[in-house]
Amino acid sequence: MKRSILKQAYPFENSRKKTIVNAFFFGLFIFIFLQIFQPFGLSNYQSDQKIFQLLGYGGITTLSLILSNTFVSLVFPNWFCKRNWTVGKNIIYTLWMFFLIGFVNLAYSVYLGFLNPSFKAFLVYQGITLAVGIFPVSISTFIVYNKRLKQAIDEAVDLNATINTEKLSNENSVELPSKNKTENLVLELSNLLAIKSVENYVEVYFNNENKLKRSILRNTLKEMESSLEDFSFIVKCHRSYLVNLQEIASFSGNAQGLTLHFDIFSELEIPVSRAYVSEIKTQLKSNS
Repeated sequence: MKRSILKQAYPFENSRKKTIVNAFFFGLFIFIFLQIFQPFGLSNYQSDQKIFQLLGYGGITTLSLILSNTFVSLVFPNWFCKRNWTVGKNIIYTLWMFFLIGFVNLAYSVYLGFLNPSFKAFLVYQGITLAVGIFPVSISTFIVYNKRLKQAIDEAVDLNATINTEKLSNENSVELPSKNKTENLVLELSNLLAIKSVENYVEVYFNNENKLKRSILRNTLKEMESSLEDFSFIVKCHRSYLVNLQEIASFSGNAQGLTLHFDIFSELEIPVSRAYVSEIKTQLKSNS
């Protein structure tokens, strides 16, 4: 395994809803696994409340996963974010989750009186948990990485083939509205690059004498989209972005997804959601 692959971008899931759902199903899996296989000597443990106590393992697993995700995202926001997420971080964080699950379940076992607290018990519990987890975690991470990378690269190549390299002359002007009427922005369409939604504002990126400029307007992306609906080449490429397809230079892809680029403004990179790929491809073909 090449060390460099550990630093490659990896798809990052930060949806709170999916985190809770995944934690619930993982807790359910823990309960079913313990109920069926009775590992760690559980088969010898007798109690009238045993099934509820086993259900407790699943419950504290679910709660631990949710709290850990919340804690790490709040305390280490720069580390725990999409733009910095890598193959190596995904493996480390998943193994941390295994370690946490092992620890809380060990503590729960001690609480039930099933185990006596000792350093040996800690090492055995955690050693088994990590030994069981490290190989499937690493293998599944690499499988997902290679699948997403190939998918993104193929889509980028396909989209690049539809780009018209000869820029069309477009001297039409457009007025971008602001809730504050005095801030309305008038631009030539050929200078408009992208519009980004930021809470109750939008950031308009445009070309001003071959220099990248940004203007902030008090408005929503939906209103911007409505004001530009007559221009089919200005499309949504992401839930937070509109982009001028006539001005893009290329697409690139990694395991996190697609990104589009502009010719002389390498610093401006716009994410592309897969949900919009089909529409973008259709518009690019119609404008070529």
